[in-house]
Amino acid sequence: MLGHVNPQGSLLDPTQLFGHLVTKNSFYEKLARCGHELVTDDDFAQMYSKSRGRPSIPPSVMVRGLLLAAKDQTSDREAARRSRVDLDWKAALGLDADHPGIGATTFSLMRARFVLHEADRKLLAKTVEKAVERGLFPRQVLALVDSSPVLGAGAVQDTYDLLRGAIKKVVQAAREDNLSTKLLRKLGRYTRDTKPAIDWADPEVRKKELARMVEAARLLLDAVEGRPEAKEAAELLGAIVAQDVEIDPDTGEPRIKEGTAKDRIVSNTDPEMRHGRKSSSRRYDGHKAHVLEEESTEIILGVDVGAGNGKDGDHAAPLIEQAQEAGVAVDEVVGDMVYGDGDTREAVEQTGAKMIAKVRPAFNSGWYPKTDFLVDPELLSATCPAGEVTTDAHPARDHKGRRTFMLVFDTEACASCPVRSECVKGAGPRTITLNFHEARLAQAREDQERPSIKAKLRRRPVIERKIDHLQDLGARKARYRGRRKTKLQVLLAAVVANLGRLDALGAFETMEVALAA
Repeated sequence: MLGHVNPQGSLLDPTQLFGHLVTKNSFYEKLARCGHELVTDDDFAQMYSKSRGRPSIPPSVMVRGLLLAAKDQTSDREAARRSRVDLDWKAALGLDADHPGIGATTFSLMRARFVLHEADRKLLAKTVEKAVERGLFPRQVLALVDSSPVLGAGAVQDTYDLLRGAIKKVVQAAREDNLSTKLLRKLGRYTRDTKPAIDWADPEVRKKELARMVEAARLLLDAVEGRPEAKEAAELLGAIVAQDVEIDPDTGEPRIKEGTAKDRIVSNTDPEMRHGRKSSSRRYDGHKAHVLEEESTEIILGVDVGAGNGKDGDHAAPLIEQAQEAGVAVDEVVGDMVYGDGDTREAVEQTGAKMIAKVRPAFNSGWYPKTDFLVDPELLSATCPAGEVTTDAHPARDHKGRRTFMLVFDTEACASCPVRSECVKGAGPRTITLNFHEARLAQAREDQERPSIKAKLRRRPVIERKIDHLQDLGARKARYRGRRKTKLQVLLAAVVANLGRLDALGAFETMEVALAA
């Protein structure tokens, strides 16, 4: 049942008894002073029964506790200890000086409630709504978007450990007493806590062990087929076998695939982790945080967490929609080059905003790139650097199967062209394949040369500073397994960051608190 903070206060309020000891101008003092303006107990009433059970710890107190834990990056056990003995925490939580503290499991249960009811997203939205209410945003909102790696909390494993862990999960889900004794004997070496006792340094021994492991996995998958209680674990095991193992055409035996599967599972303790790259030389394993920030106030408007190998551009439009739901009409969004593709621009435009990002330069291995040609996507014509014009358009499909066109230049004109060696690689004529968003990208290339657009692009580093702040608040590495829990962690860090900005911008009505000695 929903519990409420006593509006009458208490004589044992630490801000009254020991206010002079609370760290001045700290996050704790700001939360004690302004927390009630951000969260109230009734904001989270949907997470509790209206009439059943004992009154809970007031959710506004628990929300403050989660924010404090995010700020100080504490474990649940340490958060419980600080809520009992730390004067800064007691003042920020609004707990009486003699309060015994909040139990460690209560923090865990509150996070589960947040995830179940999507309350973390609502909490971030309230900070944005506060900024809207106080008129902090300009009339023309310029937003900045970027992403950042989040190292996963699961263990990154090789093929053998992935298979062994997945087999163990299927057995646990199906329960041993539902499996045959013969099958359990085959699986016994993989359900123990230790690896099979073989010479792992010998390639031939490892190969034989892989064959035995794959056979056991397939027998297990056949045994649990159609059992709903083992469906999720069986799908994980099947995916690991498919991504990492292939049949050697020469021997007919299983072998580890060369290369890396496109969407490879890297951990069975957190199957949502993926191989990701921030750059060609910087690789990581985990998830990817996506952040949208208002440029002038540096207030975070939206947060999401996606796959580590996911496309950044796919999250731009959903983040804008988050901001719109909180009452912010975003006019323009600035991002780096990964947001400059046509699909991202189209999705952003459908939200009513405009995407400002450089278009990736065109490369053609030393020959004239498409950008050296004058292309008219409406007339389906192209003029080459030598002045030849073609309107010979042939239907084509892009990588997503969408209809587009390929423009083909005259064979004889290309054969006698003086710059053919700089334009055409093969024996045939030069061809130009139109992008599905050709006109949109051409306009973007033209726009990015304008001084006003260049000035806006130079504002992009502001969000890099904000992402660095989020990483200082723990968003560099996931504390919990699973993408949704990681999103909760990043959202709480974003709320902590926004609280600091709102206070600095004078958004809270209570600018001072009586901290009596």
